[in-house]
Formats: sequence, structure tokens, C-alpha cells
Amino acid sequence: MAPTFPLSAVNLLGDPLRKPLIRIDADRVMKLAERLTGLHDYGDSDGSFRGRLNETIDAVLETDWNTVGRFGIRYILHWHLSNRLRLVELLKQRPDIEDIEIVRPLVITGLFRTGTTYLHNVLAADPSSRVGRMWEFAHPVGRSRDLLGDGKWRRWRAGHEVAMDDVMIPEQAVAHKVTVEAYEEDFFLLENDMAHMKLFVGLGAYGLGRRTLDWDMVGPYCWHKRQLQILWAQRSEERWLLKSPWHLWNLPALFAVYPDAQLIQTHRDPVDAIGSQCSLSARIASKFQRRLDLHEVGRFWLEYSRRGIERGLEARRSVPTSQIYDVRLGDLRVRPLAIIQDIYRHFDLPLGAQLTEQLGARIAEDPTAQFGEHDYDIADYGLTPDQIGAEFVEYRERFGV
Repeated sequence: MAPTFPLSAVNLLGDPLRKPLIRIDADRVMKLAERLTGLHDYGDSDGSFRGRLNETIDAVLETDWNTVGRFGIRYILHWHLSNRLRLVELLKQRPDIEDIEIVRPLVITGLFRTGTTYLHNVLAADPSSRVGRMWEFAHPVGRSRDLLGDGKWRRWRAGHEVAMDDVMIPEQAVAHKVTVEAYEEDFFLLENDMAHMKLFVGLGAYGLGRRTLDWDMVGPYCWHKRQLQILWAQRSEERWLLKSPWHLWNLPALFAVYPDAQLIQTHRDPVDAIGSQCSLSARIASKFQRRLDLHEVGRFWLEYSRRGIERGLEARRSVPTSQIYDVRLGDLRVRPLAIIQDIYRHFDLPLGAQLTEQLGARIAEDPTAQFGEHDYDIADYGLTPDQIGAEFVEYRERFGV
């Protein structure tokens, strides 16, 4: 899983000077974003945005990054700081955008590696759903001269991020292939308020992941909504279709901002889900860290997944059952059309013959976003089936996984 040439050479040559050459501090990354955008207002009236940025940087500096890793962190921070400056500028010019209603968004979540991507890609076949593509979520606004449009440039910028992924993490495609035009998760929108999932789910800054469990996430979800409003102003349908496993850990904030959200939670045997996530996480993180402890990967994902289930189930207690639909991945793969028809009935969504045919055609494509065979062994991460099972006894019994 180590970096391959030419990145291995970059790490070797840059290793002695990686820290002074690629400094990671809040003032430096903010000034760079401001210089390149020509903007200076982050819309941070209460200081929470800067607080999350500071804590994020403190947390990531606990990890020993290689040269490429430090570059990647700087790039990610600059990317989302630039987005934030442009978002604030657009909302100052067009305050009416915040009057757009986001009604009954359909939100798919669940532990990582539980079939959320497959279900999202199938449901995206419904033309009544507004589904975000990678380039839209990665860059929800354009440059200053065309903040509400600039689609060509936004696709071009997203293409750079996809290309870097392909070069740095070529084997990622066996588990989750990212393309510019693919339907994508909406976690990008939270990162524009400095709630960074990529840094721990992908790069392996697991200390940051643990810290976020104590964060008040209502603020980032308010910014999430503002960006959905901006994207809706660009193109609208009948409802938003959203997907991100990370919502499971943040359901109280999600429902505080979207009280009428319709939630679909996917379920899979935690042994398989956690094993798959450990493998994907390690494949990515190993490219950016000087030394990756695979057993630490296992410890983090076992603990973090357990906390996600606990937090999600606790939050669901205050949500009407009419707003929640549970689906096992095994059932979804065996009888997908029947499950989707039941989802539409449960949420009282229109489903005629033509749409049923469209959904069936999408199912036939098997849109898993995986290319190749994703092999892994949970023992590599210091875990056993019994150890994982013991942490999820009630969950497995309740949902039959």
C-alpha cells in the first residue's frame, strides 16, 4: 500500500525539508486563499469557523505526514477556504437565495461501506430528484466574475482533484471510483464550514475524527443548507436526493436544520462493513503518512463505527417513524426494485410505470462505483469477527445483519 513512483521519489527527496517547505498553519492557508480569490470575508461572525479551522490544524499536526501528505492537507484546506470566501461573497450579492425552501430532502446514510453509493446511484435515475454531481459539490460556486455559474471552470477544477486521486491512490477505484460527472456525497458542503471528513476518513487523521464527535455540527449543517439553496438556484427539481455515511454521526444537527428530512439508513453486517472500510481507509492513508499502523486503523474504525450506530439510533428516537426507512444491503442486492418501490410507498412518493422502468434500467447497470475486486482481511487490522460482533450485539439483532 506504500506510495509508488513518482510519489515515492517526491517523498524521498522532500522528506528532510517537508515541514519547513510545506507549513500548515491557519494564517498561512487563509492568506493564500484570500490572495488567490481577491476576497477576505469568511462570514464568521461568531468565530466558530476559525475555531474549527484551528482545531483541525491542531489535530492533523498530530500525525507524521510525508511530503505528499503535507501538500495534500494544504491543498484541501486552501480548496475549501477559497470555496467559503466565494460562498460568502455570493450570499452578500444575492441574499434572496437564503429564502429558497429545501423541502423533504431524501437523505441516504448508514455506516461506511453499507451500500449507500449503490442505492444513491439507483435512486438518481428519478428525474424528479435533484442529485449533486462531484463537480457541483466540490465547487458549488464559480469565480468572482460568475459566482452562480462558471460551470466549465468548476468542472475543470474538479478534474484536477480527480486526477490527483487517480495518481496518488490508483487502487481506490476497486472500492470507490470517483469521477467528475459521477453522483457524489454531499460531505463536501460541510467541509466549506471547516468540518472536514476527508482528512480522517481518507487521509487518516483519526485524532480529528475523534474530536469531531464533540463538535456542535448545527453550524456546518446551516452552511450545508445555504449551499443546497445555491445549487437549487442553479438547477432545481422536486426534491434533493442526498447521500453521505457521515450524516449518521450527525443526525441531531441534520434534523435540526432539515426537520422534514426523509432518512434511508442502510445496514450490513458490521464485520463486513468495518473490514471493507479499514481496507479503503488504509489504502488511502498509506499514501500520505510516513508510517501507518494498521492496528490503529482497525481500532479507530471499530470505535468510530460503534459510536456512529449509537449516536444515530439515539437521534432517531425523536424522529417520527414515517421519516425513516431501514434497508439491509443483502435485501437491496437480492430484490432491489421491490425495495425501491417500498421506499417510494413509505415516503408517499409518486412512482408510475415509466419511472419504474427507468429505475429498473439503472439497476441493470449495477452502479456500485467499484471497478475490480476489493479484497481484504480484517486480521490485518488487528480485528476478529467475534471482537467486532461483540460491539454490535443489539444492533445486529435489531436489524438482522
